[in-house]
Amino acid sequence: MNQPEVLRTQQVTEVLKAATAEQTAGVMTHLSKGKWHSTKILFTNFKEKQLYVETIAKGKPHPLNIQIDQPVGVSFRKGYNNYIFESVVVGYLPNQADSGGSKIVLASPAQVEKFQRRSYFRVAIPDGLRVQVFFWHRGYHDECVDIPRENYWKGRLLDLSAGGMQIAVDIKQKPNFKTGQFIGLQFTPMPYEKPVLLEAQIRHIAPTADEKNLCLGVQLIGLEASVEGREKLCKLCGIVERYHQMNQCIQKTQPSSSQR
Repeated sequence: MNQPEVLRTQQVTEVLKAATAEQTAGVMTHLSKGKWHSTKILFTNFKEKQLYVETIAKGKPHPLNIQIDQPVGVSFRKGYNNYIFESVVVGYLPNQADSGGSKIVLASPAQVEKFQRRSYFRVAIPDGLRVQVFFWHRGYHDECVDIPRENYWKGRLLDLSAGGMQIAVDIKQKPNFKTGQFIGLQFTPMPYEKPVLLEAQIRHIAPTADEKNLCLGVQLIGLEASVEGREKLCKLCGIVERYHQMNQCIQKTQPSSSQR
């Protein structure tokens, strides 16, 4: 299993100061009323053990449902690595007239975990391995409460990364899904292993080339916001690496075009 490098004290200060100096973009996640919310942010300053961030407004500004003492998870990319940490909201700053984003003050994290970026590159499921995904509705952005016809759906895992996956479902299921929808999902990486339980958001929907299936592109959410979530993230990194190695072995055993 791929284990992240854990940064503490001075290393945390150095990486957060570097991120703010470069006005690095990141993602902040928090849980509200039983639903995960993801917000794009910019690192704007780091001083006196506090991290200052500003939300990136998309279109018309909308209220950010987040409170003082609210636990949050933050992730950002820098160089060849992804960094994640858990923090808490300690304050707000007044918005300028020309800014559509919210200015939030976060407590400096006790530690930051550094993951290799390659774990976030998607790998195809190895040939001969059929991985089923079971998933179910977790609600919609527009507060739709329509009850699905079944308790859950199932599909086939096409590829996987530490940040998301693609799932193929029967094209007839198209009316049941839409972009922005939250789902809970479960899959078993290898037949002899325990299933992995995750929460995700559907980011795109498109028919497959043969138009027999629907491809759901989903983003995993909430993993950086808790100890349990980060343990799952470590496990996902290990699964991605294992699938990559299996694919490499398959490629080595296949005859080249000159040998066919």
